[in-house]
Amino acid sequence: MLTLTDIWHAQARLRPYLAPTPLERAWELGKNVWLKLENTNLTHSFKIRGALNALLTLDEAARARGVVTASSGNHAQGVAYAAHLLGVSAQVLMPKHTPQAKVRGVTRFGAQAVLFGDTYDETEAEARRREREQGRAFVSPYNDRFVMAGAGTIGLELLTQLPDLARVVVCVGGGGLISGVGTAVKALNPNAEVWGVNAESAPAMYNLIHHAHKPEVWDTLAEALSGDIESGSLTRSIAPRVIDHMVCVSEAQIAVAMRWLLSAGWVVEGGGAVGVAAYLHALIPHDDAPTAIVVSGGNVDLATLQRVLSD
Repeated sequence: MLTLTDIWHAQARLRPYLAPTPLERAWELGKNVWLKLENTNLTHSFKIRGALNALLTLDEAARARGVVTASSGNHAQGVAYAAHLLGVSAQVLMPKHTPQAKVRGVTRFGAQAVLFGDTYDETEAEARRREREQGRAFVSPYNDRFVMAGAGTIGLELLTQLPDLARVVVCVGGGGLISGVGTAVKALNPNAEVWGVNAESAPAMYNLIHHAHKPEVWDTLAEALSGDIESGSLTRSIAPRVIDHMVCVSEAQIAVAMRWLLSAGWVVEGGGAVGVAAYLHALIPHDDAPTAIVVSGGNVDLATLQRVLSD
């Protein structure tokens, strides 16, 4: 369903377009704790990896019909940028509450931005309707082998940058990122631990792993992680195989992490900060094991940042 070979092929496709992102030591967290700074990527998020890999695999007929996607913003910008690079028409549907910084990030690349629905699930349903009626290729934010393979290239980079990696901490929404990173890491270093972190407000993977029933709360700093995992999603079977531990962090803990990251010189959105939140609040072991925390994105609007800083 997703193999190391898929991820190697993705790395080869992406190499002409994307440079590896930095791995920075986080001295204040511990002598062996590192931040994988995906917020420094093109479009300021890891999502460009999967979106671009998926579009690069489309044949000419599919590219001519165009693509459609649903996203709270980071995948949206990834698809918009990838479509711009390849000359493909893109419709990008986003929930009405999506931060304006992310909406502008879509339109600057020439994609059609459509605000639809009060929740991500409503947005995706509309995107799927357009897929059927217009013949566009739907590019899922997570339920797509090529999207997951693109995300998995982070795992390959980590093992090159930190060969003795013992633990990787990954934010989780629909599970595409952790499925890709976990597949790469476990294939090359089976003893490495893979930790997933949900926001309490977006607990879909936690519920799946722990057979729990935590409710979804749509008003959250981690809007990029919101939404249920669709029935039949590839991540429902892949992610539990590669995740060793799954934890949740609160809104207050996410805000603390965003402030800490800002003090360290990095603007990071709520969804991208949940791994640091888990570490700061001792949900991740504090030991000498070489630990990399994936900081997945830095697209946060000014109003949200001001609210976090004023708390």
